[in-house]
Amino acid sequence: MMSDKRTDILNATLNLISANGFHGTPMSKVADQAGVGAGTIYRYFENKEDLINELFLELKGNISQAMLVGFNPEASTEEIFRKAWLNTFNYCIQYPQEMLFLEQYYNSPYLTPETEAATLEYLAPFVSVFQAAVEKGEIKNVPFQMVTMFVHDVTVATAKRHLSGALVMDDYKLEMALQACWDAIKVN
Repeated sequence: MMSDKRTDILNATLNLISANGFHGTPMSKVADQAGVGAGTIYRYFENKEDLINELFLELKGNISQAMLVGFNPEASTEEIFRKAWLNTFNYCIQYPQEMLFLEQYYNSPYLTPETEAATLEYLAPFVSVFQAAVEKGEIKNVPFQMVTMFVHDVTVATAKRHLSGALVMDDYKLEMALQACWDAIKVN
């Protein structure tokens, strides 16, 4: 079976950054783990920053697609919010390494206005739904980034606690967390 060197490089980068952080992941280690020569990396990526940004965009695309599973723009805003919240939680539980990389990236100097803008493109279906909900008076008039805090950030924190065993989430606790997030943005 022929391997895809670009994918091998991205996977090696994900594994190494998860274990060693951004600064503890030199390109030479990426090349070794990917089973490629150091020069091969530069055929696919300009530099380490480009490699990390491309990995981020790929993983952000994956989690965004997961959020959209079952997306129905005709559903109620609450149903769309609930589906996105649960899809995000389930993705994080299924792919904890990717979740942790995304969290590291968001708190790193690698985050750029360009990568931030690209993430909003992935979430465009949600943006229009939530903007319409604001106009209808269903949810509070807050910036979309604040809405994503209640779908993404709280969900990721919940998944991290579940994975660590600090707070095992059963259906009842998931419903409580989800409802608390919805209550934070809905108009009373």
